[in-house]
Amino acid sequence: MKLKIVLTILCALTLTAVLSVVALHHRNHPSAMAIAGARTFEVHGQIRSVDASKKTLRITHEEIPDYMPAMTMPFPVKNAALLRGLAAGDSVQFELVVTDDDSWIARIEKIHTDTPVEPVKAEQTTLSLQDREAERVQIGEIVPDFTLTDQNGRVIHLSDFRGKAVVLTFIYTRCPLPNFCPLMSKNFSQLEERLSAEFTNRYQLLSVSMDSDFDTPEVLKEYAARYNANAKDWTFATGDAEQIKLVAGLIGLYYVKENGLISHDLRTALIGPDGRLVHLWKSNVWTPYEVQRMVRETLTGDKYVAAQKNP
Repeated sequence: MKLKIVLTILCALTLTAVLSVVALHHRNHPSAMAIAGARTFEVHGQIRSVDASKKTLRITHEEIPDYMPAMTMPFPVKNAALLRGLAAGDSVQFELVVTDDDSWIARIEKIHTDTPVEPVKAEQTTLSLQDREAERVQIGEIVPDFTLTDQNGRVIHLSDFRGKAVVLTFIYTRCPLPNFCPLMSKNFSQLEERLSAEFTNRYQLLSVSMDSDFDTPEVLKEYAARYNANAKDWTFATGDAEQIKLVAGLIGLYYVKENGLISHDLRTALIGPDGRLVHLWKSNVWTPYEVQRMVRETLTGDKYVAAQKNP
């Protein structure tokens, strides 16, 4: 009998130890653990949409002191399980982790509050996603010409690059999230190195700023220097509000000014030497190698347009 009691106690203690280890593991999920050089912020906000396929939450959040004003931004999660039970309209408290190259929600919980987050006042209205997708240039169509001003203060047109493969993306120099504009520029820097070794004078990178108020040619020139951009192959461009709105509309970009910064999604387009849209990346998951491969297919005469009808 005593042996039975001892065995029962030992089993209970073992189970308790196992559960404690499991609980500790969940509390210290790798994405939430201290990472060298990482900053963490406790943020209060309200969910606007949940995209489980992209593991992303679009959240209207309060000011993040010493980092970001109140805005509506998409935030990724590394652990898809964090999205369970969350829905548009939920008030949430979450931990935002920011490193030099990435940012993500490491922990999130629903909260009950009598003072919901005030909607951020946007300086301009935007079309719905469905309308933007319907009105943008479609794969295989000619991208209409447009006019911008480059980092050297020169007026440029898309048609200036006819005969080259053009890779176009959108950035703004004050973008605070490392996996948005800074990542696009880092990718372009690697892409420039790759394409220069393979297709000298046959391609053009074009980074268009959404921040026409702040990103003057002088600011863009300084920004380009951070990435060792060769102005011959990589153009940084700005324009007035209407010029930027036109280019953004052609590619289906969402962007809206909020509290001095810009809430936006991501769009990167490949335009063929004939001026037709070849492919459109709608996130930040593309790699320089992937784009290099598609540029190679474009410039070597493969039937790239037909193959990309469903990007």
